[in-house]
Amino acid sequence: MTNSDNTTQLMLDFACSWRRFGGGPDEDIMVRFGLSAPEFFRRVERIVQSGQHRLDAETADELLKVCRRRLWTDRSQHSAARARSLRHSA
Repeated sequence: MTNSDNTTQLMLDFACSWRRFGGGPDEDIMVRFGLSAPEFFRRVERIVQSGQHRLDAETADELLKVCRRRLWTDRSQHSAARARSLRHSA
């Protein structure tokens, strides 16, 4: 197993263990993987979509839903923060 394969498996293991709890804390993701939560979920989404895993279809579907929810939430929070910033600077 290569380092890349090992990292991929560690990311999938983490995501699977937290999938029923929204994907895991941003801080834990940063400490374990050195990635922001959005980057982590983009990578997990790509891994699952590519089929480079040994997940059953139900688990893969659950992970995709968690990834998409977290990415949507992150974009929504950034959009809201940007809108507040623009209102305050106007």
